[in-house]
Amino acid sequence: MEPVSKDSLEVFVAIARAGSFARAALQRGVTGSALSHTMTQLERRLGVRLFHRTTRQVRLTGAGEMLLAEIAPRFAEIDATLAQLDEFRLAPAGRVRVTVLRDAATLLLAPRLADFASRYPGIELDITVDDRFVDVISEGFDAGIRYGGTVPDGMIAARLTDKLRWVIVGAPSYLDRMGRPETPEALMQHHCIRIRTGTGRLYPWELGDGEACVEIDVPGQIILGDTELSLAYALSGGGLFYCLHDRARAFVERGDLEVVLPEWASTGEGFHAYYLSRRHVPSALRVFLDFFKSGPASSLAPR
Repeated sequence: MEPVSKDSLEVFVAIARAGSFARAALQRGVTGSALSHTMTQLERRLGVRLFHRTTRQVRLTGAGEMLLAEIAPRFAEIDATLAQLDEFRLAPAGRVRVTVLRDAATLLLAPRLADFASRYPGIELDITVDDRFVDVISEGFDAGIRYGGTVPDGMIAARLTDKLRWVIVGAPSYLDRMGRPETPEALMQHHCIRIRTGTGRLYPWELGDGEACVEIDVPGQIILGDTELSLAYALSGGGLFYCLHDRARAFVERGDLEVVLPEWASTGEGFHAYYLSRRHVPSALRVFLDFFKSGPASSLAPR
């Protein structure tokens, strides 16, 4: 039997429901002769007659009744599914699972989560805050948020913020006691909070930009992988900490921390979302990405 097209089956259902070729043609915006030709071709392919045709009426044959009973509910299901897609376009809905770096959760998501929830009540956000490297595919996430340049190969990266400013901070009590370093090399004589990244490696401090940039594997008794704990330790006068300027901004403005070597502040890649490459991004995920990309990036930009 020759292949049967979906379009010809749709025409068959339309004629059966309308009860005439003329009415079905009017509903579909075509001529009656075009529908008649389509039905003739369909009956030829199937090898059975589907309609009894007279000059006055059109009636289904036994084969036509059986075919209509089988395929009409399926077309109804397709129509219902397409209607649901319309609802997604008009009012995005669904669940979005995202793994997020703690710094991104604090600076990018937290200020706007309530606004997002209010604007998109049909979207359920399931956010896991984790600084370790996460394979979004194997762990069942729809997307992750990391620093640009650390997005895994084979994933789509979408920039969410402008570049970020990194600084060294220390408590006035520590700096009064140990002195304020005047050069990057002087950091080797200080107590520094060493950073363990999400991949497990120790992160050297990157100071300055462009050709003037230097990397220093600073000394330090304390190794931490959490910004909150590191800031708490720095605030207690334990040592110097290298972090995003916006993470320490409030403490600097209150005088609880000072920026050390401000002329050696550096600029790094902004936060990026990453997700599996696919032809059609789910609407709920697309809304999430667009919403936070349009967020208060100015507060995260270098100053």
